[in-house]
Amino acid sequence: MKGLTKYVGGISIHNKIFIANLLIIVFFISSQSIVTNNISQKAIIEKAVNDSSRELVLIRNNLQTLLSTIEDYSKILASDYRLQNVLYNDLLLNNDSYAHKPVAGLSNLSMNKILSETISNIVEPNTKIKAVSILTANRQWVDVGFADNEYASRLFGDGDERADRFYLPVWTGLIRFKFRYEGEDNVFAVSKTVVHKDTGKTIGRVFLYVKEDVITSIYEEGKNHKGGQFYILDAEGSIISAKNKDLLYRKFDEAFSISIPDFGQKDVSFTQTSGSKRMLVSTQRFTPLQWTIVSTIPIDEITLERKKINQLIIGIGAVCLLLALIVSFLLSRSITRPIFRLAKTMREIRTGKMQVRSAYQSRDEIGYLSDGFNNLMDRIEALMAENTEKQKTKAEIEFKLLQSQIKPHFFYNTVETIISLIKLNMGREAITAAQYMAEFYKVSLSNGNDIISIKDEMRLTASYLEIQQLRYVEYMAYTMEIDDEIMTYSIPKLTLQPLVENAIYHGLKMKSEKGFVRIGGRRVGEDVHIEIFDNGVGMREDQIQAMMTKERSGFGFRSVADRIRMLYGDRYGPKVESEYGAFTKITIVLPLRRL
Repeated sequence: MKGLTKYVGGISIHNKIFIANLLIIVFFISSQSIVTNNISQKAIIEKAVNDSSRELVLIRNNLQTLLSTIEDYSKILASDYRLQNVLYNDLLLNNDSYAHKPVAGLSNLSMNKILSETISNIVEPNTKIKAVSILTANRQWVDVGFADNEYASRLFGDGDERADRFYLPVWTGLIRFKFRYEGEDNVFAVSKTVVHKDTGKTIGRVFLYVKEDVITSIYEEGKNHKGGQFYILDAEGSIISAKNKDLLYRKFDEAFSISIPDFGQKDVSFTQTSGSKRMLVSTQRFTPLQWTIVSTIPIDEITLERKKINQLIIGIGAVCLLLALIVSFLLSRSITRPIFRLAKTMREIRTGKMQVRSAYQSRDEIGYLSDGFNNLMDRIEALMAENTEKQKTKAEIEFKLLQSQIKPHFFYNTVETIISLIKLNMGREAITAAQYMAEFYKVSLSNGNDIISIKDEMRLTASYLEIQQLRYVEYMAYTMEIDDEIMTYSIPKLTLQPLVENAIYHGLKMKSEKGFVRIGGRRVGEDVHIEIFDNGVGMREDQIQAMMTKERSGFGFRSVADRIRMLYGDRYGPKVESEYGAFTKITIVLPLRRL
Protein backbone atom coordinates (compact mmCIF):
# COMPACT_ATOMS: atom_id res chain seq x y z
CA MET A 1 0.00 0.00 0.00
CA LYS A 2 2.84 2.38 0.87
CA GLY A 3 4.56 1.53 -2.41
CA LEU A 4 1.39 2.31 -4.36
CA THR A 5 0.94 5.60 -2.50
CA LYS A 6 4.54 6.51 -3.19
CA TYR A 7 4.14 5.65 -6.87
CA VAL A 8 0.93 7.69 -7.19
CA GLY A 9 2.54 10.56 -5.34
CA GLY A 10 5.32 10.65 -7.93
CA ILE A 11 2.94 11.14 -10.86
CA SER A 12 2.59 14.67 -12.17
CA ILE A 13 -0.70 16.50 -11.67
CA HIS A 14 -1.13 16.66 -15.45
CA ASN A 15 -0.99 12.87 -15.67
CA LYS A 16 -3.15 12.51 -12.56
CA ILE A 17 -5.90 14.62 -14.11
CA PHE A 18 -5.61 12.73 -17.37
CA ILE A 19 -5.58 9.31 -15.67
CA ALA A 20 -8.45 10.33 -13.36
CA ASN A 21 -10.55 11.43 -16.33
CA LEU A 22 -9.63 8.23 -18.15
CA LEU A 23 -10.64 6.06 -15.20
CA ILE A 24 -13.87 8.01 -14.64
CA ILE A 25 -14.85 7.81 -18.32
CA VAL A 26 -13.94 4.13 -18.56
CA PHE A 27 -15.73 3.41 -15.28
CA PHE A 28 -18.97 5.10 -16.31
CA ILE A 29 -18.93 3.65 -19.82
CA SER A 30 -18.15 0.18 -18.46
CA SER A 31 -20.75 0.49 -15.70
CA GLN A 32 -23.36 1.68 -18.15
CA SER A 33 -22.50 -1.13 -20.54
CA ILE A 34 -22.61 -3.77 -17.80
CA VAL A 35 -25.88 -2.48 -16.34
CA THR A 36 -27.44 -2.12 -19.79
CA ASN A 37 -26.21 -5.57 -20.76
CA ASN A 38 -27.56 -7.17 -17.58
CA ILE A 39 -30.91 -5.39 -17.80
CA SER A 40 -31.33 -6.18 -21.50
CA GLN A 41 -30.26 -9.79 -21.01
CA LYS A 42 -32.67 -10.20 -18.11
CA ALA A 43 -35.49 -8.64 -20.13
CA ILE A 44 -34.70 -10.78 -23.18
CA ILE A 45 -34.54 -13.96 -21.09
CA GLU A 46 -37.80 -13.08 -19.34
CA LYS A 47 -39.40 -12.50 -22.74
CA ALA A 48 -38.00 -15.81 -23.95
CA VAL A 49 -39.39 -17.54 -20.84
CA ASN A 50 -42.82 -16.02 -21.45
CA ASP A 51 -42.72 -16.92 -25.14
CA SER A 52 -41.59 -20.44 -24.34
CA SER A 53 -44.35 -20.80 -21.73
CA ARG A 54 -46.98 -19.67 -24.24
CA GLU A 55 -45.64 -22.12 -26.84
CA LEU A 56 -45.68 -24.93 -24.29
CA VAL A 57 -49.27 -24.12 -23.31
CA LEU A 58 -50.23 -24.11 -27.01
CA ILE A 59 -48.49 -27.46 -27.55
CA ARG A 60 -50.20 -28.88 -24.46
CA ASN A 61 -53.61 -27.74 -25.73
CA ASN A 62 -52.96 -29.12 -29.23
CA LEU A 63 -51.70 -32.37 -27.72
CA GLN A 64 -54.80 -32.56 -25.57
CA THR A 65 -56.96 -32.01 -28.63
CA LEU A 66 -55.11 -34.67 -30.61
CA LEU A 67 -55.30 -37.27 -27.85
CA SER A 68 -58.93 -36.50 -27.16
CA THR A 69 -59.71 -36.91 -30.86
CA ILE A 70 -57.94 -40.27 -30.99
CA GLU A 71 -59.71 -41.41 -27.84
CA ASP A 72 -63.01 -40.34 -29.42
CA TYR A 73 -62.17 -42.46 -32.45
CA SER A 74 -61.47 -45.41 -30.19
CA LYS A 75 -64.87 -44.91 -28.56
CA ILE A 76 -66.55 -44.57 -31.96
CA LEU A 77 -64.89 -47.75 -33.21
CA ALA A 78 -65.70 -49.65 -30.01
CA SER A 79 -69.37 -48.66 -30.28
CA ASP A 80 -69.71 -49.31 -34.03
CA TYR A 81 -72.62 -51.72 -34.46
CA ARG A 82 -70.93 -53.68 -37.22
CA LEU A 83 -67.83 -54.34 -35.09
CA GLN A 84 -70.00 -55.20 -32.11
CA ASN A 85 -72.06 -57.67 -34.16
CA VAL A 86 -68.97 -59.45 -35.46
CA LEU A 87 -67.34 -59.65 -32.04
CA TYR A 88 -70.57 -60.69 -30.34
CA ASN A 89 -71.21 -63.43 -32.89
CA ASP A 90 -67.66 -64.62 -32.41
CA LEU A 91 -68.21 -64.76 -28.67
CA LEU A 92 -71.40 -66.80 -29.12
CA LEU A 93 -69.82 -69.22 -31.57
CA ASN A 94 -66.87 -69.86 -29.33
CA ASN A 95 -68.99 -70.39 -26.25
CA ASP A 96 -71.14 -73.23 -27.74
CA SER A 97 -70.24 -76.80 -28.40
CA TYR A 98 -68.21 -75.70 -31.40
CA ALA A 99 -65.83 -73.65 -29.29
CA HIS A 100 -62.81 -75.57 -30.56
CA LYS A 101 -63.63 -75.04 -34.17
CA PRO A 102 -62.17 -72.20 -36.25
CA VAL A 103 -63.88 -68.87 -35.84
CA ALA A 104 -66.35 -68.97 -38.63
CA GLY A 105 -67.52 -65.39 -38.24
CA LEU A 106 -64.09 -63.88 -38.45
CA SER A 107 -62.79 -66.11 -41.17
CA ASN A 108 -65.65 -65.38 -43.35
CA LEU A 109 -64.71 -63.07 -46.21
CA SER A 110 -67.82 -60.97 -45.76
CA MET A 111 -67.01 -60.43 -42.08
CA ASN A 112 -63.45 -59.39 -42.93
CA LYS A 113 -64.85 -56.96 -45.45
CA ILE A 114 -67.18 -55.49 -42.81
CA LEU A 115 -64.34 -55.04 -40.32
CA SER A 116 -62.06 -53.54 -42.97
CA GLU A 117 -64.73 -51.05 -43.96
CA THR A 118 -65.34 -50.20 -40.31
CA ILE A 119 -61.65 -49.66 -39.59
CA SER A 120 -60.95 -47.76 -42.80
CA ASN A 121 -63.14 -44.90 -41.68
CA ILE A 122 -60.87 -44.05 -38.75
CA VAL A 123 -57.36 -44.66 -40.12
CA GLU A 124 -55.12 -42.84 -42.57
CA PRO A 125 -55.76 -40.90 -44.68
CA ASN A 126 -59.02 -40.00 -43.01
CA THR A 127 -57.44 -39.55 -39.57
CA LYS A 128 -53.99 -39.49 -37.97
CA ILE A 129 -54.40 -43.09 -36.80
CA LYS A 130 -51.94 -45.34 -38.61
CA ALA A 131 -53.62 -48.72 -38.00
CA VAL A 132 -55.97 -50.66 -35.77
CA SER A 133 -55.80 -54.09 -34.15
CA ILE A 134 -58.77 -56.01 -32.74
CA LEU A 135 -58.59 -58.50 -29.88
CA THR A 136 -61.65 -60.67 -29.38
CA ALA A 137 -63.13 -61.66 -26.05
CA ASN A 138 -61.65 -65.11 -26.69
CA ARG A 139 -58.12 -63.55 -26.80
CA GLN A 140 -57.66 -63.94 -30.53
CA TRP A 141 -56.19 -61.22 -32.76
CA VAL A 142 -58.18 -60.37 -35.83
CA ASP A 143 -56.05 -60.34 -38.95
CA VAL A 144 -57.38 -57.21 -40.63
CA GLY A 145 -55.91 -53.83 -41.71
CA PHE A 146 -52.26 -52.70 -41.82
CA ALA A 147 -51.26 -53.71 -38.30
CA ASP A 148 -49.11 -56.81 -37.95
CA ASN A 149 -51.29 -58.75 -35.55
CA GLU A 150 -48.65 -61.40 -34.90
CA TYR A 151 -46.34 -58.58 -33.74
CA ALA A 152 -49.20 -57.15 -31.65
CA SER A 153 -49.74 -60.56 -30.11
CA ARG A 154 -46.07 -60.79 -29.16
CA LEU A 155 -46.13 -57.24 -27.85
CA PHE A 156 -49.41 -57.29 -25.91
CA GLY A 157 -49.89 -61.04 -25.48
CA ASP A 158 -53.49 -62.14 -25.10
CA GLY A 159 -54.45 -58.84 -23.57
CA ASP A 160 -54.96 -57.97 -19.95
CA GLU A 161 -58.20 -59.05 -18.30
CA ARG A 162 -57.79 -56.26 -15.77
CA ALA A 163 -57.65 -53.71 -18.58
CA ASP A 164 -61.06 -54.95 -19.76
CA ARG A 165 -62.55 -53.60 -16.57
CA PHE A 166 -61.53 -50.08 -17.47
CA TYR A 167 -63.93 -48.79 -20.04
CA LEU A 168 -62.00 -45.57 -20.68
CA PRO A 169 -59.25 -45.50 -23.32
CA VAL A 170 -55.84 -46.55 -22.00
CA TRP A 171 -52.57 -45.20 -23.51
CA THR A 172 -49.28 -47.02 -23.67
CA GLY A 173 -45.90 -45.34 -23.65
CA LEU A 174 -43.74 -45.08 -26.75
CA ILE A 175 -43.25 -48.52 -28.32
CA ARG A 176 -41.75 -50.07 -31.45
CA PHE A 177 -44.48 -51.59 -33.63
CA LYS A 178 -44.42 -53.43 -36.94
CA PHE A 179 -46.76 -52.65 -39.82
CA ARG A 180 -47.43 -55.04 -42.66
CA TYR A 181 -46.13 -52.94 -45.53
CA GLU A 182 -43.87 -50.34 -43.86
CA GLY A 183 -41.84 -52.19 -41.29
CA GLU A 184 -41.29 -51.06 -37.72
CA ASP A 185 -41.94 -47.57 -36.42
CA ASN A 186 -42.29 -45.68 -33.12
CA VAL A 187 -45.93 -45.45 -32.08
CA PHE A 188 -48.25 -44.76 -29.20
CA ALA A 189 -51.10 -47.24 -28.73
CA VAL A 190 -54.47 -46.52 -27.17
CA SER A 191 -56.73 -49.43 -26.28
CA LYS A 192 -60.47 -49.38 -25.64
CA THR A 193 -62.64 -52.12 -24.22
CA VAL A 194 -65.56 -53.08 -26.52
CA VAL A 195 -68.73 -53.50 -24.47
CA HIS A 196 -71.85 -54.86 -26.12
CA LYS A 197 -74.46 -52.15 -26.04
CA ASP A 198 -77.32 -54.51 -25.32
CA THR A 199 -75.86 -57.14 -23.01
CA GLY A 200 -73.15 -55.01 -21.36
CA LYS A 201 -70.66 -57.84 -21.78
CA THR A 202 -67.03 -57.29 -22.76
CA ILE A 203 -66.78 -58.68 -26.26
CA GLY A 204 -63.30 -57.53 -27.24
CA ARG A 205 -60.72 -54.76 -27.29
CA VAL A 206 -59.54 -52.40 -30.01
CA PHE A 207 -55.97 -50.99 -30.30
CA LEU A 208 -55.34 -47.78 -32.24
CA TYR A 209 -51.77 -46.94 -33.26
CA VAL A 210 -50.56 -43.35 -33.63
CA LYS A 211 -47.08 -42.75 -35.02
CA GLU A 212 -44.73 -40.62 -32.92
CA ASP A 213 -44.31 -38.31 -35.94
CA VAL A 214 -47.93 -37.23 -35.46
CA ILE A 215 -47.03 -35.94 -31.97
CA THR A 216 -43.87 -34.27 -33.34
CA SER A 217 -45.88 -32.45 -36.01
CA ILE A 218 -47.67 -30.53 -33.25
CA TYR A 219 -44.53 -28.56 -32.38
CA GLU A 220 -42.23 -28.97 -35.38
CA GLU A 221 -43.13 -25.51 -36.69
CA GLY A 222 -42.41 -23.87 -33.32
CA LYS A 223 -39.31 -22.16 -31.91
CA ASN A 224 -38.42 -18.72 -33.18
CA HIS A 225 -34.87 -19.17 -31.83
CA LYS A 226 -32.31 -21.13 -33.79
CA GLY A 227 -31.26 -24.25 -31.95
CA GLY A 228 -34.40 -24.38 -29.80
CA GLN A 229 -36.07 -27.77 -29.43
CA PHE A 230 -39.13 -29.40 -27.85
CA TYR A 231 -39.20 -32.78 -26.15
CA ILE A 232 -41.91 -34.84 -24.48
CA LEU A 233 -40.89 -36.99 -21.50
CA ASP A 234 -42.77 -39.75 -19.76
CA ALA A 235 -43.17 -40.08 -16.00
CA GLU A 236 -39.70 -41.66 -15.70
CA GLY A 237 -37.98 -38.83 -17.58
CA SER A 238 -37.40 -40.79 -20.80
CA ILE A 239 -37.76 -38.98 -24.12
CA ILE A 240 -40.85 -40.24 -25.94
CA SER A 241 -41.11 -37.53 -28.62
CA ALA A 242 -38.41 -35.44 -30.32
CA LYS A 243 -37.42 -34.23 -33.79
CA ASN A 244 -34.16 -36.13 -33.44
CA LYS A 245 -35.34 -39.73 -33.37
CA ASP A 246 -31.96 -40.93 -32.08
CA LEU A 247 -32.87 -39.44 -28.70
CA LEU A 248 -36.04 -41.51 -28.27
CA TYR A 249 -36.14 -43.87 -25.28
CA ARG A 250 -33.11 -42.13 -23.69
CA LYS A 251 -33.20 -40.43 -20.30
CA PHE A 252 -33.36 -36.65 -20.77
CA ASP A 253 -30.89 -35.85 -18.00
CA GLU A 254 -28.38 -38.35 -19.41
CA ALA A 255 -28.76 -37.15 -22.99
CA PHE A 256 -28.30 -33.43 -22.17
CA SER A 257 -26.76 -33.40 -18.68
CA ILE A 258 -29.71 -31.28 -17.58
CA SER A 259 -31.48 -32.14 -14.35
CA ILE A 260 -35.02 -30.80 -14.11
CA PRO A 261 -35.86 -29.65 -10.56
CA ASP A 262 -39.20 -30.84 -9.18
CA PHE A 263 -39.57 -33.11 -12.19
CA GLY A 264 -43.17 -34.11 -12.68
CA GLN A 265 -44.36 -31.87 -9.85
CA LYS A 266 -44.80 -28.39 -11.29
CA ASP A 267 -43.95 -26.20 -14.27
CA VAL A 268 -40.49 -24.61 -14.04
CA SER A 269 -38.16 -22.39 -16.06
CA PHE A 270 -34.42 -22.26 -15.38
CA THR A 271 -31.01 -21.95 -17.02
CA GLN A 272 -28.40 -24.70 -16.96
CA THR A 273 -25.25 -25.64 -18.83
CA SER A 274 -25.50 -28.51 -21.29
CA GLY A 275 -22.15 -29.43 -22.76
CA SER A 276 -20.55 -26.16 -23.86
CA LYS A 277 -23.82 -24.27 -24.09
CA ARG A 278 -25.97 -22.59 -21.50
CA MET A 279 -29.62 -23.42 -22.08
CA LEU A 280 -32.94 -21.93 -21.06
CA VAL A 281 -35.13 -24.87 -20.06
CA SER A 282 -38.91 -24.60 -19.55
CA THR A 283 -41.36 -27.38 -18.71
CA GLN A 284 -45.13 -27.85 -18.95
CA ARG A 285 -46.99 -30.70 -17.27
CA PHE A 286 -49.39 -32.76 -19.37
CA THR A 287 -51.40 -34.22 -16.52
CA PRO A 288 -53.69 -36.74 -18.32
CA LEU A 289 -50.77 -39.03 -19.22
CA GLN A 290 -48.20 -37.81 -16.66
CA TRP A 291 -46.06 -36.47 -19.49
CA THR A 292 -43.81 -33.44 -19.38
CA ILE A 293 -43.31 -31.11 -22.35
CA VAL A 294 -39.80 -29.60 -22.31
CA SER A 295 -38.48 -26.61 -24.23
CA THR A 296 -34.72 -25.94 -24.57
CA ILE A 297 -33.24 -22.78 -26.09
CA PRO A 298 -29.52 -21.85 -26.21
CA ILE A 299 -28.96 -18.63 -24.27
CA ASP A 300 -26.57 -17.46 -27.00
CA GLU A 301 -29.38 -17.60 -29.54
CA ILE A 302 -31.71 -15.69 -27.24
CA THR A 303 -29.15 -12.95 -26.70
CA LEU A 304 -27.81 -12.88 -30.27
CA GLU A 305 -29.65 -9.68 -31.14
CA ARG A 306 -28.50 -8.10 -27.88
CA LYS A 307 -24.89 -8.90 -28.76
CA LYS A 308 -25.21 -7.05 -32.05
CA ILE A 309 -26.63 -4.03 -30.24
CA ASN A 310 -23.84 -4.26 -27.67
CA GLN A 311 -21.23 -4.30 -30.41
CA LEU A 312 -22.73 -1.12 -31.84
CA ILE A 313 -22.80 0.48 -28.38
CA ILE A 314 -19.18 -0.53 -27.75
CA GLY A 315 -18.13 0.95 -31.08
CA ILE A 316 -19.87 4.25 -30.39
CA GLY A 317 -18.51 4.22 -26.82
CA ALA A 318 -14.95 3.68 -28.10
CA VAL A 319 -15.24 6.70 -30.42
CA CYS A 320 -16.69 8.81 -27.59
CA LEU A 321 -13.93 7.59 -25.27
CA LEU A 322 -11.23 8.56 -27.76
CA LEU A 323 -12.70 12.05 -28.22
CA ALA A 324 -13.12 12.46 -24.46
CA LEU A 325 -9.50 11.45 -23.86
CA ILE A 326 -8.23 13.97 -26.42
CA VAL A 327 -10.29 16.77 -24.86
CA SER A 328 -9.23 15.65 -21.36
CA PHE A 329 -5.55 15.66 -22.34
CA LEU A 330 -5.71 19.16 -23.84
CA LEU A 331 -7.75 20.52 -20.92
CA SER A 332 -5.49 19.02 -18.26
CA ARG A 333 -2.44 20.37 -20.07
CA SER A 334 -3.84 23.91 -20.23
CA ILE A 335 -4.70 23.78 -16.52
CA THR A 336 -1.48 22.24 -15.27
CA ARG A 337 1.07 24.20 -17.32
CA PRO A 338 1.00 27.28 -15.01
CA ILE A 339 0.87 24.92 -12.01
CA PHE A 340 4.08 23.29 -13.24
CA ARG A 341 5.72 26.69 -13.44
CA LEU A 342 4.62 27.47 -9.90
CA ALA A 343 5.78 24.03 -8.74
CA LYS A 344 9.20 24.68 -10.29
CA THR A 345 9.45 27.86 -8.25
CA MET A 346 8.54 25.93 -5.10
CA ARG A 347 11.22 23.32 -5.80
CA GLU A 348 13.81 26.06 -6.05
CA ILE A 349 12.66 27.45 -2.71
CA ARG A 350 13.01 23.98 -1.18
CA THR A 351 16.67 23.99 -2.16
CA GLY A 352 17.14 27.08 0.00
CA LYS A 353 16.59 29.87 -2.52
CA MET A 354 14.10 31.73 -0.37
CA GLN A 355 14.28 34.84 -2.58
CA VAL A 356 12.88 33.10 -5.68
CA ARG A 357 9.35 34.16 -6.67
CA SER A 358 6.75 33.00 -9.24
CA ALA A 359 6.80 34.91 -12.54
CA TYR A 360 3.36 33.74 -13.76
CA GLN A 361 0.97 36.62 -14.31
CA SER A 362 -2.72 36.10 -15.07
CA ARG A 363 -6.19 37.08 -13.93
CA ASP A 364 -7.38 33.50 -13.52
CA GLU A 365 -7.27 31.41 -10.35
CA ILE A 366 -3.69 30.28 -11.00
CA GLY A 367 -2.66 33.90 -11.34
CA TYR A 368 -4.26 34.70 -7.98
CA LEU A 369 -2.53 31.65 -6.52
CA SER A 370 0.82 32.86 -7.91
CA ASP A 371 0.41 36.35 -6.42
CA GLY A 372 -0.74 34.88 -3.13
CA PHE A 373 2.24 32.52 -3.09
CA ASN A 374 4.68 35.40 -3.65
CA ASN A 375 3.07 37.44 -0.86
CA LEU A 376 3.07 34.42 1.41
CA MET A 377 6.76 33.76 0.79
CA ASP A 378 7.58 37.38 1.57
CA ARG A 379 5.67 37.11 4.82
CA ILE A 380 7.12 33.68 5.66
CA GLU A 381 10.65 34.88 5.09
CA ALA A 382 10.08 37.81 7.45
CA LEU A 383 8.36 35.64 10.05
CA MET A 384 11.07 33.00 9.88
CA ALA A 385 13.72 35.54 10.63
CA GLU A 386 11.64 36.98 13.43
CA ASN A 387 10.70 33.57 14.85
CA THR A 388 14.26 32.29 14.71
CA GLU A 389 15.42 35.24 16.73
CA LYS A 390 12.57 34.82 19.22
CA GLN A 391 13.15 31.10 19.64
CA LYS A 392 16.82 31.62 20.14
CA THR A 393 16.17 34.31 22.73
CA LYS A 394 13.49 32.18 24.44
CA ALA A 395 15.75 29.12 24.61
CA GLU A 396 18.58 31.16 26.03
CA ILE A 397 16.27 32.72 28.62
CA GLU A 398 14.83 29.33 29.62
CA PHE A 399 18.24 27.76 29.83
CA LYS A 400 19.57 30.61 31.94
CA LEU A 401 16.45 30.36 34.08
CA LEU A 402 17.00 26.63 34.48
CA GLN A 403 20.57 27.24 35.46
CA SER A 404 19.54 29.97 37.88
CA GLN A 405 17.05 27.54 39.45
CA ILE A 406 19.44 24.64 39.61
CA LYS A 407 22.48 26.37 40.97
CA PRO A 408 21.08 28.10 44.09
CA HIS A 409 18.73 25.23 44.86
CA PHE A 410 21.45 22.61 44.44
CA PHE A 411 24.02 24.75 46.19
CA TYR A 412 21.74 25.27 49.21
CA ASN A 413 20.86 21.57 49.51
CA THR A 414 24.48 20.49 49.13
CA VAL A 415 25.70 22.94 51.78
CA GLU A 416 22.97 21.68 54.11
CA THR A 417 24.20 18.14 53.48
CA ILE A 418 27.82 19.08 54.18
CA ILE A 419 26.84 20.84 57.46
CA SER A 420 24.87 17.76 58.51
CA LEU A 421 27.82 15.47 57.77
CA ILE A 422 30.17 17.69 59.82
CA LYS A 423 27.74 17.69 62.75
CA LEU A 424 27.69 13.90 62.55
CA ASN A 425 31.51 13.81 62.70
CA MET A 426 31.57 12.50 59.10
CA GLY A 427 34.31 14.78 57.96
CA ARG A 428 35.51 12.52 55.17
CA GLU A 429 32.01 12.33 53.64
CA ALA A 430 31.66 16.13 54.03
CA ILE A 431 34.88 16.66 52.11
CA THR A 432 33.72 14.24 49.39
CA ALA A 433 30.43 16.11 49.08
CA ALA A 434 32.28 19.43 48.78
CA GLN A 435 34.53 17.96 46.07
CA TYR A 436 31.53 16.70 44.09
CA MET A 437 29.85 20.08 44.42
CA ALA A 438 32.99 21.81 43.15
CA GLU A 439 33.14 19.35 40.21
CA PHE A 440 29.47 19.97 39.41
CA TYR A 441 29.87 23.76 39.31
CA LYS A 442 33.12 23.55 37.42
CA VAL A 443 31.52 21.58 34.60
CA SER A 444 28.25 23.55 34.67
CA LEU A 445 30.14 26.80 34.10
CA SER A 446 32.15 25.40 31.13
CA ASN A 447 33.50 28.83 30.32
CA GLY A 448 29.97 29.90 29.28
CA ASN A 449 29.58 27.18 26.61
CA ASP A 450 26.06 25.73 26.16
CA ILE A 451 27.30 22.68 24.18
CA ILE A 452 29.71 20.34 25.93
CA SER A 453 30.99 16.80 25.37
CA ILE A 454 29.01 13.79 26.54
CA LYS A 455 31.98 12.97 28.79
CA ASP A 456 31.66 16.30 30.62
CA GLU A 457 27.87 15.93 30.83
CA MET A 458 28.38 12.52 32.45
CA ARG A 459 30.89 14.03 34.94
CA LEU A 460 28.35 16.71 35.83
CA THR A 461 25.57 14.14 36.21
CA ALA A 462 27.77 11.77 38.23
CA SER A 463 28.70 14.61 40.63
CA TYR A 464 25.01 15.40 41.07
CA LEU A 465 24.12 11.73 41.69
CA GLU A 466 26.95 11.23 44.21
CA ILE A 467 25.77 14.19 46.25
CA GLN A 468 22.15 12.97 46.05
CA GLN A 469 23.24 9.49 47.07
CA LEU A 470 24.88 10.95 50.19
CA ARG A 471 21.59 12.63 51.04
CA TYR A 472 19.26 9.73 50.15
CA VAL A 473 21.45 6.68 50.64
CA GLU A 474 18.56 4.78 52.23
CA TYR A 475 16.40 4.68 49.07
CA MET A 476 18.66 5.40 46.10
CA ALA A 477 21.45 3.78 44.11
CA TYR A 478 22.67 4.43 40.59
CA THR A 479 24.81 2.99 37.78
CA MET A 480 26.25 4.57 34.62
CA GLU A 481 27.16 2.50 31.54
CA ILE A 482 28.28 4.77 28.72
CA ASP A 483 30.12 3.48 25.65
CA ASP A 484 33.52 5.12 25.26
CA GLU A 485 32.78 5.53 21.54
CA ILE A 486 30.30 8.37 22.17
CA MET A 487 32.17 10.27 24.90
CA THR A 488 33.68 12.78 22.47
CA TYR A 489 30.35 13.68 20.81
CA SER A 490 28.44 16.80 21.80
CA ILE A 491 25.35 17.32 23.94
CA PRO A 492 23.53 20.44 25.21
CA LYS A 493 24.70 21.23 28.74
CA LEU A 494 22.40 20.21 31.62
CA THR A 495 20.41 17.80 29.43
CA LEU A 496 20.54 14.85 31.84
CA GLN A 497 20.46 16.57 35.27
CA PRO A 498 16.79 17.76 35.11
CA LEU A 499 15.63 14.33 33.97
CA VAL A 500 17.70 12.54 36.62
CA GLU A 501 16.23 14.87 39.25
CA ASN A 502 12.71 13.97 38.08
CA ALA A 503 13.59 10.26 38.33
CA ILE A 504 14.73 10.71 41.94
CA TYR A 505 12.02 13.00 43.28
CA HIS A 506 9.03 11.69 41.29
CA GLY A 507 10.08 8.07 40.94
CA LEU A 508 12.28 6.68 43.69
CA LYS A 509 11.20 8.90 46.64
CA MET A 510 7.59 7.78 46.08
CA LYS A 511 8.53 4.11 46.65
CA SER A 512 8.43 2.36 49.98
CA GLU A 513 11.70 0.55 49.29
CA LYS A 514 15.11 1.30 47.87
CA GLY A 515 15.34 1.84 44.12
CA PHE A 516 17.96 2.64 41.54
CA VAL A 517 18.66 4.89 38.59
CA ARG A 518 20.50 3.48 35.58
CA ILE A 519 22.04 5.71 32.92
CA GLY A 520 23.25 4.16 29.68
CA GLY A 521 24.48 5.53 26.39
CA ARG A 522 25.36 4.06 23.00
CA ARG A 523 25.57 4.83 19.31
CA VAL A 524 22.61 3.77 17.12
CA GLY A 525 23.38 4.33 13.43
CA GLU A 526 23.99 8.05 12.99
CA ASP A 527 22.35 8.91 16.32
CA VAL A 528 23.27 8.83 20.01
CA HIS A 529 20.77 7.24 22.43
CA ILE A 530 21.08 8.04 26.15
CA GLU A 531 18.66 6.24 28.49
CA ILE A 532 17.65 7.24 32.02
CA PHE A 533 15.89 4.30 33.69
CA ASP A 534 14.42 4.16 37.22
CA ASN A 535 12.40 1.43 38.92
CA GLY A 536 10.25 3.92 40.77
CA VAL A 537 6.47 4.21 40.87
CA GLY A 538 6.17 4.80 37.11
CA MET A 539 3.43 6.77 35.37
CA ARG A 540 -0.04 6.16 34.00
CA GLU A 541 -0.84 6.85 30.35
CA ASP A 542 -2.55 10.14 31.18
CA GLN A 543 0.49 11.26 33.17
CA ILE A 544 2.75 10.44 30.23
CA GLN A 545 0.49 12.36 27.85
CA ALA A 546 0.45 15.32 30.26
CA MET A 547 4.20 15.26 30.47
CA MET A 548 4.56 15.17 26.68
CA THR A 549 2.20 18.19 26.35
CA LYS A 550 4.07 21.46 26.63
CA GLU A 551 1.43 23.32 28.55
CA ARG A 552 1.28 20.68 31.30
CA SER A 553 4.81 19.24 31.43
CA GLY A 554 7.37 20.00 34.07
CA PHE A 555 9.69 22.92 33.39
CA GLY A 556 12.82 20.73 33.33
CA PHE A 557 11.45 18.20 30.83
CA ARG A 558 9.97 20.95 28.63
CA SER A 559 13.22 22.89 28.62
CA VAL A 560 15.28 19.83 27.62
CA ALA A 561 12.83 18.82 24.87
CA ASP A 562 12.55 22.35 23.42
CA ARG A 563 16.29 22.98 23.43
CA ILE A 564 17.10 19.72 21.65
CA ARG A 565 14.38 20.18 19.01
CA MET A 566 15.39 23.80 18.42
CA LEU A 567 19.03 22.81 17.95
CA TYR A 568 18.63 19.60 15.95
CA GLY A 569 15.05 19.30 14.65
CA ASP A 570 11.79 17.54 15.55
CA ARG A 571 13.07 13.99 15.11
CA TYR A 572 15.36 14.45 18.10
CA GLY A 573 14.56 14.85 21.78
CA PRO A 574 13.36 12.77 24.75
CA LYS A 575 10.95 9.83 24.42
CA VAL A 576 9.08 8.41 27.42
CA GLU A 577 8.19 4.81 28.26
CA SER A 578 6.61 3.87 31.56
CA GLU A 579 4.58 1.22 33.34
CA TYR A 580 2.64 2.34 36.35
CA GLY A 581 4.03 0.83 39.55
CA ALA A 582 7.07 -0.62 37.74
CA PHE A 583 9.46 1.72 35.90
CA THR A 584 10.04 4.83 33.84
CA LYS A 585 12.52 5.06 30.96
CA ILE A 586 13.40 8.27 29.11
CA THR A 587 15.44 7.88 25.92
CA ILE A 588 17.20 11.01 24.63
CA VAL A 589 17.95 10.89 20.90
CA LEU A 590 20.73 13.19 19.67
CA PRO A 591 22.52 13.53 16.34
CA LEU A 592 26.03 12.13 16.12
CA ARG A 593 28.04 15.37 16.18
CA ARG A 594 31.52 15.97 17.46
CA LEU A 595 32.24 18.89 19.71
